[in-house]
Amino acid sequence: MDEALKLENYSYDDYLDIDSSTKERVELIFGTIHMMAGASASHQDAVGNVFFILKNISKAKKRCFPRIAPFDIKLTVDNSVSVVQPDVMLFCKSDELPCAIFEVLSPSTAYKDKSIKKELYEKSGVREYFLVNVEYRTIDKFILKRGKYSYDRVYGVDDKIEILCLEQEVNVLEVFE
Repeated sequence: MDEALKLENYSYDDYLDIDSSTKERVELIFGTIHMMAGASASHQDAVGNVFFILKNISKAKKRCFPRIAPFDIKLTVDNSVSVVQPDVMLFCKSDELPCAIFEVLSPSTAYKDKSIKKELYEKSGVREYFLVNVEYRTIDKFILKRGKYSYDRVYGVDDKIEILCLEQEVNVLEVFE
């Protein structure tokens, strides 16, 4: 399924006008409005599992807290304001900039998640970026190093993946249960 509509050259004020006048979920990324499609059951299961895992670890560590979409985060890069709703965010040192972001890929969002959203998170300083692929039951991990994302590797259901923000390993299988 393709995105319903893409509108370009919009400001943050334009976004606020559009967002308040529609019931549809929208994101503003580098001046372009993206309409968001509904999610599948497997997508929502993975989102819920990631949130649940992070919530349980965060309770024990008491220094980070997760949020789940729909939850707007406002990021400014090169004087351009973007507003996005990542699937799952982990806030540790700030309640404005997540330490880690998890995007669960779907046919309608995979390209955007792998390209412009990755670029936005990288330029904004998000320390870790995870791309969760429900179809292949894998997670791709990127780590911010000297202002650029470095590809760590792909993790499968037999692996443990370290979440640096929490200093904790997680069984990948738990994300896909």
